[in-house]
Amino acid sequence: MDSVELARQVAAELHARLVASGADPWSPYDFAVVEAKRRGIDVEPTAAGAAVLNGGRATFVAADDLILHENIGSRFEQAFLVAHEIGHVELGDDPDGEAAPTIDPARAAEPSPVGIDRVIDYGRRQRREVQMDLFARELLLPRNVVRAVHVDGGLSASEIAAKLGAPFEVVAQQLFDALLLPPVPPTPAVTHVERPLNALQAAAAAHRGEAYLLEAGPGTGKTQTLIARVEGLLEEGIDPRRILLLTFSNKAAGEMAERIARKRPEAAAAMWIGTFHAFGLDIIRRFHAELGLSKDPRMMDRTEAVELLEEEFPRLRLTHYRNLYDPTQIIADMLAAVSRAKDEVVDAETYARLADAILAKAGDPAAREAAERAVEVARVYAAYEQLKRNAHCIDFGDLVALPVQLLEKDAAICAALQAQYDHVLVDEYQDVNRSSVRLLSALRLDGRNLWMVGDAKQSIYRFRGASSFNMTRFGKEDFAGGKRGRLKRNYRSVPEIVASFSCFAITMRAGDPDSGLEAERNRNGLKPELRTVQRAEQQQVALAEAIEALRCDGYAYRDQAVLCTGNEKLSTIGQDLERLGVPVLFLGSLFERAEVKDLLALLSVLVDRRAMGLVRIACWPNFTMSFADVAAVFEHLRAAERSPGSWLPHADTIPGVSDAGREALASLAVVLDGFDQTASPWTVLATLLLDRTRIAARLGTSEDLADRTRGIAIWQFLNFLRVQPAGRGLPITRVLDRVRRLVRLGDDRDLRQLPAAAQHLDAVRLMTIHGAKGLEFGGVHIPGLNSDTIPRTPPAPPCPAPDGMIAGAEGSALEAFRASQAEEQECLFYVAQSRARDRLILYAPTEKSNGHNRPLSPFLDRLGATFTRRSVLPARPLPAAAEARDIDLVVDGPLRFGAPQIALYESCPRRFFYTHVLQVGGRRTATAFMHLHEAVRVVVEVVIAADQPVTERDLEDRTDAALDDQGLGEHGYRAEFRDLALAMLRFLLTNRAEAVAEAPIALSLNFGGEEIIVRPDEVLVRPDGVRAVRRIRTGHMRSAESKDVGAAALMLAVKQAFPGAVAELVHLSDGEAHALALSDRELKGRKDKLGKFLGDIRAGRFPAEVSSRTCPNCPAFFICGQTPDGPLQKKFA
Repeated sequence: MDSVELARQVAAELHARLVASGADPWSPYDFAVVEAKRRGIDVEPTAAGAAVLNGGRATFVAADDLILHENIGSRFEQAFLVAHEIGHVELGDDPDGEAAPTIDPARAAEPSPVGIDRVIDYGRRQRREVQMDLFARELLLPRNVVRAVHVDGGLSASEIAAKLGAPFEVVAQQLFDALLLPPVPPTPAVTHVERPLNALQAAAAAHRGEAYLLEAGPGTGKTQTLIARVEGLLEEGIDPRRILLLTFSNKAAGEMAERIARKRPEAAAAMWIGTFHAFGLDIIRRFHAELGLSKDPRMMDRTEAVELLEEEFPRLRLTHYRNLYDPTQIIADMLAAVSRAKDEVVDAETYARLADAILAKAGDPAAREAAERAVEVARVYAAYEQLKRNAHCIDFGDLVALPVQLLEKDAAICAALQAQYDHVLVDEYQDVNRSSVRLLSALRLDGRNLWMVGDAKQSIYRFRGASSFNMTRFGKEDFAGGKRGRLKRNYRSVPEIVASFSCFAITMRAGDPDSGLEAERNRNGLKPELRTVQRAEQQQVALAEAIEALRCDGYAYRDQAVLCTGNEKLSTIGQDLERLGVPVLFLGSLFERAEVKDLLALLSVLVDRRAMGLVRIACWPNFTMSFADVAAVFEHLRAAERSPGSWLPHADTIPGVSDAGREALASLAVVLDGFDQTASPWTVLATLLLDRTRIAARLGTSEDLADRTRGIAIWQFLNFLRVQPAGRGLPITRVLDRVRRLVRLGDDRDLRQLPAAAQHLDAVRLMTIHGAKGLEFGGVHIPGLNSDTIPRTPPAPPCPAPDGMIAGAEGSALEAFRASQAEEQECLFYVAQSRARDRLILYAPTEKSNGHNRPLSPFLDRLGATFTRRSVLPARPLPAAAEARDIDLVVDGPLRFGAPQIALYESCPRRFFYTHVLQVGGRRTATAFMHLHEAVRVVVEVVIAADQPVTERDLEDRTDAALDDQGLGEHGYRAEFRDLALAMLRFLLTNRAEAVAEAPIALSLNFGGEEIIVRPDEVLVRPDGVRAVRRIRTGHMRSAESKDVGAAALMLAVKQAFPGAVAELVHLSDGEAHALALSDRELKGRKDKLGKFLGDIRAGRFPAEVSSRTCPNCPAFFICGQTPDGPLQKKFA
């Protein structure tokens, strides 16, 4: 149990005692004063800003037994200030007596891991104030009390707030903590007994003087050794304020602080313990003026950075990285290159010099293109830095790079920081990048009293520039003359497991012949085991059976972990295990969880005129509707011109809706009453969950672990909503757009972390190998031991670093990347194996879906005879997912679709269903680039329809008018958009200049009564007499577009209607026209596929093609999943 939860439980006990003594908890100020009086403490109000408050809002004057608080605000707010100070008295951890400048009654139990909270771990003083705020809220309104009043007493959050005189958001947050987070059981005080240091550990801890690097493999007691060193320094009389301890995660920093505080709480509070990035942020804030920054610059995440650059993109006039439709991914790729440059402390100017240098040396077209690409990244880098400074922001990469540049440039500041710390300790040194090494070098130029611990074989953070290369350089290029030590005894795992990962270690690129470890524990007679199954879907069943078998052997679900290389695989495994009855603790992609999508769909109804979220809402128990009713509403809204949500109060007038459907719509109208598109997303959902439905109460009282996980996910989502940055546009629309970007860019991964309150639940842990670093489990399961999974060969970075940027890299940047990735794959497998204490089970299917052999991972051969292997045949099949069921589609008459529509079915049948069957597909929020393309399409239609050739002047006039109609007339980069539009249109005119245009006609393909309509955009007769039937798109050509069924349908129709003609695809953004060239065999295969697709549509088969890259762009992203019950009748005109 952490200190915050402990404080809340103490406060709840005090509340119960006060109530038992007769105090009235519904008069919060008097209630708090009674508790103060019980302690012999007087309470007095004073003027806000009074000198005695020392800059805070309240303070405890210990010498006078007096609590002073400002006399403004409601009685509840004043009660909260008193309760906050009682917390300091009760918990007794305020040696300096400093007043808190900010007190937050509605504070969440844990910060949302977005923005600046991703970086900072609250120092002990900050953690204390968080602890006191939550103590105060718990003293005035304990979770068990507010839960009982809401669940048993039936009071809503608003009614409780009114009765208590408290703000709604305070009561709502306490209810969310009480209902959505699992209650943390009280734990008895544990006496921590630490093993005596062995000789190698003791020698490492006792080292003084020159720089020292301790190589410590898994389970060898590195943290104990580091703590022992700190304790030794303190015993020698070293001032704790002169000790700096740097880690790589907030969690590790917190654990270090807690362990030191067990014996030396005052020293732990005085030491600087935190991450490199938090330390860098501290330097930036202290020396902001020297860096040309504001006092407290705002942290910009990658999603905001992409938005910032997207607006600037037209001005950059890129060639190789140009995307004229949706530049989001290209911008994200270039920002990744910028971040990687900052890992090496390479600024925009240096990047440009490196790019220019390789351009000057380029000797062939491929080398020249690579150099030109680097030059374009340099241009984006420079523009991004300027935009960031204009916005008074910094990004994650700046947090170490800027302090390094400052310390290396300003000798006085560097000397001041060097003088501040006598001893610097670093945990997980294998995870440092060059910017971190240079920061350490600036602080400890000669390396004296610099002590570090790490393991090159556990270097798994290459994406942020970490490399075992830095450990190789230690004592030579870095911190010359430094000493090394190595721990050899593993205390975690049984000898059988130690033998397995040790055997692998000596073959690793980061290993050596002495990399093996010795086991301290006794053998258990069970070697690691490889269990093979025939097909991939059997793997999860075998996994479930093994988990249950280990549970029968005494390993609780919570003491077992399933480890994978990626989150997408984990999400699939988690869903499969749940269907097999195995409880799992895994959030996965927060915004793609069903319960979170439900809430996003509900929010979308307030901003979407078509109310497409209704297809998901109709599956809620509160608002259950038949598919026929939902379709009737959609049909009505397509014909009506109503603002979003305004139709709900009049839903009883919608024709074709059943009585049950009208009742459900009336309930939905009540829930959303008073809210519109300007509402706060958090307020809408808090009101829904706590005032107008019993959803939170139901989740909070459920004994089902799946419901507990759903509650945790909703809590995490609400916590995310509370801290969204301000911006342009409507709050709900802004949140929906931000969620799309976060998922698309992978910036939602920190939201997958489970809150501390969930850690005691008895469920199997599902985590990536990265996430499992530093943890251990009785049983570890590693699925997917195939050559196409681990080692995985990652694709080359879209924006490779220019040669010379990465310090110490051998060969080209691309060669260095591939060597680094190959080494990291070995490290991942090593880390995964070494998490297991007693049992290690590996899994692999041996066949692909087409029946061909699926090779096992070559890593298995490097385990020698340390593992056993057997083939298993699971006793049951894997149950089908509920959302994978067919839809009861009743088609009246023949099917009739256009070629682009059927191409969408090939891409994603589910999106086809929403777009062309339900007809609610719509579009996501239009960007300036999308408006550009709409304008170009308008002019293209004019060009094609014109009887006479379009003149340059006419083209420009029509383009200007179209841009104005699309709202780009006043855009800051109108000139750039105009140039882009004219370039596309001029290509079209040039490409068709010498041809004679014919009126395009619709062409038909018949498939047993079903019909596919092909509508060419234009038909040209070339000077050589060949007819070209063309499809014109304003965007870029997709990689498989010339081979998909849409292209095949065009080619088949052209062959049927115009023998000898050619079919062409024209893409104006690319400035290219491509003649389709499918072989007869390919064409027959596509024709068969078209027929099959039509049959699948009639049968109601619309499975989703899930992709983290493409799904967030889909208009149906928030509604995709379960559909309402009942038949859906449809007639396709």
